[in-house]
Amino acid sequence: MAKFGNLLFNRTLNQFLECGDLDSKKGLSLAEKLKDSVSDNLEKVLTMITQVEEPHREALKNICRESVEGFSEEYFLEVLSHDDPDYRAAASDILARASAVDNAKLFRQLHEPDASPAEVIEVLASQKHLLQPADIINNAIKLEAGHAIQLLKLLQGTEVPIDLSKLSVQLDKIDDPEFKIPMLRYLGSVNHEKIPLIAAKYLTDSNKVVVLEALKVLDQMTIDYDVSILLPHIESMSGIELELSLKVIAKQADASLVPHLTDFLTTKSAELNEFFARVVVVNADKANFEKFLRRLSVEDDWTQQQAIASLQKFSNENLSEVARELVNHEQEFVRNAAQQLVINLLGDEDLDKIEEFALSDNWQVRERAIQSLAKSSNRGAIAILKKMVESYPDDYVLALRAVKQLGFGKGLEICFDGLKNSQANVQRASLETIEAITTEKHAVNVRDNILWSLPVLTNEMREFAKMLMSQITKDFGLPDIQIDERSNTSTGVVDLLLYGSGTGTTSRPPERVSPLDRLKPGSVWMDRYHIKEEIGRGAMGRVMLAEDDMVDELLILKFMLPELTVGDQSTERFKREVKYARKVSHRNVIRVHDILQKDELSAISMEYFKSRGLEAVLKEVKFFNTLDGLKILHQIASGMAAAHEQEVIHRDLKPSNILMDEKWLVKIVDFGIASAGTASEATLTQTGSIIGSPAYLAPERAEGADADVRSDIYSLGVIAYYMFSGQLPYSGKPMEVLAKHRDGNAPPIMKVNDESSPEVSRLIVKLMAVDPAARPQTMEAVRDEARALVEQFELPDAIA
Repeated sequence: MAKFGNLLFNRTLNQFLECGDLDSKKGLSLAEKLKDSVSDNLEKVLTMITQVEEPHREALKNICRESVEGFSEEYFLEVLSHDDPDYRAAASDILARASAVDNAKLFRQLHEPDASPAEVIEVLASQKHLLQPADIINNAIKLEAGHAIQLLKLLQGTEVPIDLSKLSVQLDKIDDPEFKIPMLRYLGSVNHEKIPLIAAKYLTDSNKVVVLEALKVLDQMTIDYDVSILLPHIESMSGIELELSLKVIAKQADASLVPHLTDFLTTKSAELNEFFARVVVVNADKANFEKFLRRLSVEDDWTQQQAIASLQKFSNENLSEVARELVNHEQEFVRNAAQQLVINLLGDEDLDKIEEFALSDNWQVRERAIQSLAKSSNRGAIAILKKMVESYPDDYVLALRAVKQLGFGKGLEICFDGLKNSQANVQRASLETIEAITTEKHAVNVRDNILWSLPVLTNEMREFAKMLMSQITKDFGLPDIQIDERSNTSTGVVDLLLYGSGTGTTSRPPERVSPLDRLKPGSVWMDRYHIKEEIGRGAMGRVMLAEDDMVDELLILKFMLPELTVGDQSTERFKREVKYARKVSHRNVIRVHDILQKDELSAISMEYFKSRGLEAVLKEVKFFNTLDGLKILHQIASGMAAAHEQEVIHRDLKPSNILMDEKWLVKIVDFGIASAGTASEATLTQTGSIIGSPAYLAPERAEGADADVRSDIYSLGVIAYYMFSGQLPYSGKPMEVLAKHRDGNAPPIMKVNDESSPEVSRLIVKLMAVDPAARPQTMEAVRDEARALVEQFELPDAIA
């Protein structure tokens, strides 16, 4: 009977294949007959499908599709492992178009040894709307990369929700980036609380594309999640990764993120510091900002100060209101920090409150209060500043800075009192403030007060005061006055020794004799150092040539003025800077030996180098020819590169700090010394001190920013300008010079000296760029460019 059935099926099949019109009544009848018995003849029909042409091939497939269930389904699944690709393709097509196939069987077939994964995946694709995403992922990770990616594509656009509990693998343990990328693209469409945690684990991946896909996942999330998971990776990111990370943080940030940001307001990146400061300012609430400050309280002082300063820069009403709720906090640091932030938004109408803060026991709170007073338009600010310096003399310089910014003539009273102060930095700041705010109305009174103060000024400040008196006399057309410190008073001449004594006027206190004044040639200091001669002096101290009895050799002792090394903070900074300078060992740098202290004096011992300053040499030669100047420039850059490699910034690079011997060997001196004292000659530090020479000061430092390697590069550019042109790029009063540095309109060097080369001119323009980012970013780069120019103008062995 079976044989008869086969004969009947074969005859019907032949008739069907011979029928020319399958849509005719006869064709449809034959198709129905085949459907009734096709399940018993699957192999024969499948063989025929691979042999006949259309439309009969498609018709036979349709007949088979309607029979796919039970046994026939198993049969076609097995055929997917057939050796003949035509058989596999036919079976795949039949299953793909079947109304339903057991997906579990399909996934099992996917991993059969003889199976063709591509054919099975094609069938699975037809069932995509029925597939569980977890099943797709679990099976994909068991396949080789190509087929895994093909299977993972089925996740795209699926609307079937994923059950993460059914995943049989930890997704972050997968190694192949070709697998990770499509999987992450799918996860980006899944709003589930676990997805951000999964994506965050890929942020350390070595493949940058994977990292970007993980960030896109986090960006696409429309649910709230803890965005602090990004923070550990921020500082190692750059470019588009960092840009996308910050975008995600900005979108997801809320008050709960604030306590996590204590370490992110003092990173190496100013851009990051500002970004996170804004995040804190915008999102802070009382509870979370209190946590932020408590965590900040355990950091070092520098970190605390920088963080609070960053917040002040972007402070708004929200942060001020939050801070107001913490000004009476039980913890001192939280209380003081909150007070500083409240001060930031106080106005003239809050002068009484500012006065309270200005007289606070906490120096940081006082500093913020003074900064707030400096912005005031109320003359009452002067009275508050006067009270503050009376109660806290150590803040005198900062108060004078505020007086200068206010510009009120009444502030001159604070300046005149400052001239009586024994500290050189206060005297200097007083004179500079007087220079800034003196008007014709006060000119006579100002000059008289400076004159009365001359006997109590330090030697260095007295010279500066005389220059200022001369300038005031000239600017405001006052009668000339001559000063003679040795002879008796005569017409038009003031004898400072007699001035104010025995004439009914108030006598002035006698000039203080500094311990440094007692050191003269022939003196022995510390029972070891025989002073040979004084070879230099300046606003910071004096330089002595001495013989060390212990080792029987000459060395240099650089003494700091006692006034500039008073107090633990100044002394510690002095020691720290010397420690940094000792790190530098290079043939173009004066070697620093040690720091010595005795009898109120602090000195630095250093290598003796018989030489002259570059400044003195330039006065003789006016300017160098191209090759000689480049050789000197190369030596300076080499020494500075060695210093920068040890993270030592010079801060006061100028010709007088560059020494040359008779063979034109160059050595740089005074690394870090300028910043060791409380004052020098040009830019205001956070506490109001001045560090650096105006003629060589980088624009950013004139604005009050701290020095970095690019500041030294700018100073070297000014030195190069001087070396190749014979003049400085900017001249005028100190404050005018600072403003010119910020504007950056120096005459092109080739117009100043038509003998200079275009190559040198271009190099100097780069070194003196106003924007630090436009300069060479390392001293090594400057050194290499100078060397290349030397080789261009001389034989390759020009540099030893």
